[in-house]
Amino acid sequence: MKPFFREFRYILHLQDYDPGVFFYREVLGLQPNYNWSIVPDQKGYRFYMGGGRLEIVQYPFKPRQGRGEFQADCADLALCMERMLEEMPEVSILERGQERVTLEDPAGNRIHLTQGQGGPQATGPIDKTNMFTGGFTGILYEEDLEAAKEFYCGLLGLALLEAGAESCLLQAGDARLSLQKGRPGQGRGPSMIGLEAQSVNKLYDKLSPRPDYREAGVLRDTDFDARRLFQVYDPSGNVVEIYAYLRNVREEILMH
Repeated sequence: MKPFFREFRYILHLQDYDPGVFFYREVLGLQPNYNWSIVPDQKGYRFYMGGGRLEIVQYPFKPRQGRGEFQADCADLALCMERMLEEMPEVSILERGQERVTLEDPAGNRIHLTQGQGGPQATGPIDKTNMFTGGFTGILYEEDLEAAKEFYCGLLGLALLEAGAESCLLQAGDARLSLQKGRPGQGRGPSMIGLEAQSVNKLYDKLSPRPDYREAGVLRDTDFDARRLFQVYDPSGNVVEIYAYLRNVREEILMH
């Protein structure tokens, strides 16, 4: 039986954490799903962003993290841009059109904002809770696209939605994952994503004995958000965090 995944997270490791919180919470207007703080250098914020979740964290993490990239559909792109420029007039905008805007957060992570299906709302105030109600797509760059496709589709069991010579699109829980052919000097990645598994123990038992398994983080439980998780490298060095909430796997944990 193929693994079943529920939620998807795109995870950004930020050195300048407070400006990141301000940007995503106040400038983009994302709604918090959860936040935690153990000691000053170990904290995180998780936001809803359409069908997925964006997580920004600051804690000691050995695998090097580069600049990330993701895409989100706006309920009303024009209103979203109006809000952003009111909050941060100096925001770094790389490309701006009626249907798509590309910008960078203060850490250089790239964000593509697109107009969601149904067109913009005709009138009304900017609704902070309704900026992002559509699709969310995390983007990973891969040196070997075929090896990445085998890892995510063949090994993890993600459904392939679209495939091309330079990229492919996968269903990843409640969001989507775009694998794109990496190019020298692009300045993106390695990046990190999280997938909520129906059975984290069974997936760990399946993956960890393989000779090509590359561990990025051991199987463990966290106290601050009550999860069991492990982390593994994909073929290009991006980190995939596989987790389950302890409340959903209590009996399984007792047997492992």
